[in-house]
Amino acid sequence: MGNKVSKHLGDLTEVGSVHGEESPYEVPRNWLFVNLGTVVDFFSGAAFPKSYQGHMDKEIPFFKVGNLKDVDNNYYLNKTANTISEEERIKMKAKLVPRDTILFAKIGEAIKLNRRAMLTNESCIDNNLMGVRPKSPLLDSKYLLYWSLKEDFYQLSQATAIPSIRKSTLEKVKFPLPPLQEQKRIVEKLEKNLGKIKEARKLIVDSKKTFEFRQAAIIKSTLNETFDKDYIPQGWESIPIKKLFRTFGGGTPSKSNPDYWNGDIPWISAKDMKTSFINNTQDYITEEGLNNSSAKLAEKSAVVMVVRSGILQRTLPVAYLLTSCTVNQDLKVFDSGDEFINKYFMYYVKGNESKLLYQYSKSGTTVNSIDFEKFKNHEILLPPIEIVKSKVNRIESLLKKDEKAFSHLNSLEMVENLKKSVLFKAFRGELGTNNSLEKTSLELLSSDVSRQ
Repeated sequence: MGNKVSKHLGDLTEVGSVHGEESPYEVPRNWLFVNLGTVVDFFSGAAFPKSYQGHMDKEIPFFKVGNLKDVDNNYYLNKTANTISEEERIKMKAKLVPRDTILFAKIGEAIKLNRRAMLTNESCIDNNLMGVRPKSPLLDSKYLLYWSLKEDFYQLSQATAIPSIRKSTLEKVKFPLPPLQEQKRIVEKLEKNLGKIKEARKLIVDSKKTFEFRQAAIIKSTLNETFDKDYIPQGWESIPIKKLFRTFGGGTPSKSNPDYWNGDIPWISAKDMKTSFINNTQDYITEEGLNNSSAKLAEKSAVVMVVRSGILQRTLPVAYLLTSCTVNQDLKVFDSGDEFINKYFMYYVKGNESKLLYQYSKSGTTVNSIDFEKFKNHEILLPPIEIVKSKVNRIESLLKKDEKAFSHLNSLEMVENLKKSVLFKAFRGELGTNNSLEKTSLELLSSDVSRQ
């Protein structure tokens, strides 16, 4: 034990210890900043051939990036649809990753989601994941887990076409290390506070689902018209989408060229499709980016719809443009040239979401998608323009009243901000748990070494 402790002490005092002006922010006097690489071991994964996937009856769990989405607000990873045998593990040269390792995405857009999970059993992981685990007796694994939730690793990713996180970068991250007993007190207080936040979030999410069902019912009941096809009233028309709208897809300018990005042209991707009306987007492109890609400009008042995304398992996002925008290749644009017909179509999709998903979702594909060629032949029963306007105005009036009744749903963002605030304070020693009389981690180690 003495050699092991001495090694960690040497790491901290000679390599990893960070003091004074090098400290990224102020912490209690008995805390210590260290380079992350001095207190954790890193684990990487292996390629996972398709021929090995889908087995649930073998002894070794094999986790993929997609498994991280199953642990939102729980953080413990113990179930997977993929398992392998020891023989298969050796064949694919996959390393066993020990329990209590914290996993996160190390490549691609998944880094942005900031998902974390802790293994509850020894497992294997794919090569899109990275893991960290305490190697120092000074570090509690749950403390490390909650610290990782606070950190935005995407900010550390390399600026390439496909973002990626390097071990060498993480090793140099400044890590706040309080005495071990203080770490345990922080974990205890965090679990109480985050538990309450989780309960509040669930209540809001459940309420939001009720709200969404109500809104869909309002739209559907206002639009609903049932006529015998042989006796459609004069002025009404059953018309295919492709005859009613000009439709086109989008594209993504090369992310390796900085001249194409951070301009003033909104660029919509699936992550922006959480609202019915779009005016701002998370990403913007330049005129040069528009001219040197397959992206096209959609005019104000057009409608955009997601046609390729995992979100299509649950919903069919559609939105009305309050300004001219471009879209990526996972969306389609619909424009009749008339703002009321466009809005009518948006509400039609919202009111018939389940039916449309059932009719036009592609099966057997790796990513959920809409069979767009079939969808374009879908017929909409379109009333005369005056009735279109009347129905759109009535829907918007009813939805506005309903939104007032459910105004508390905006507090979901407040709950998420509260979670961030609690985590922020925890790793600055601001939860009221620190005992300033406790020896520092470095002093405790020094005492252990001197007794050997």
